[in-house]
Amino acid sequence: MQNPLDGIIPDFTIFGAQFTELWQKILAGVWGIAIVFVIVALIIGIVKVAQNGESNPQAVAEGKKQVLWSSISLGGLVALAVIVGAIIAIFQP
Repeated sequence: MQNPLDGIIPDFTIFGAQFTELWQKILAGVWGIAIVFVIVALIIGIVKVAQNGESNPQAVAEGKKQVLWSSISLGGLVALAVIVGAIIAIFQP
């Protein structure tokens, strides 16, 4: 059996320019909100580490974990376009 999707590529222009513009704006807005959310989480984690110092090692460990995951998330969100582009380039036939 032949691949029924062979030679077919995604094309959003079929729905018109207004649809393309709309989904791009929505995606950009969600992406921006996610970046702001992660930055706030990063700041909160840094403040947790700074406030607790040596007095509460468990809170410091939780703060460091939050800083680590927030930093990784922020890096992923900032580089999202590059990551998606690389995946498409790698798996493009």
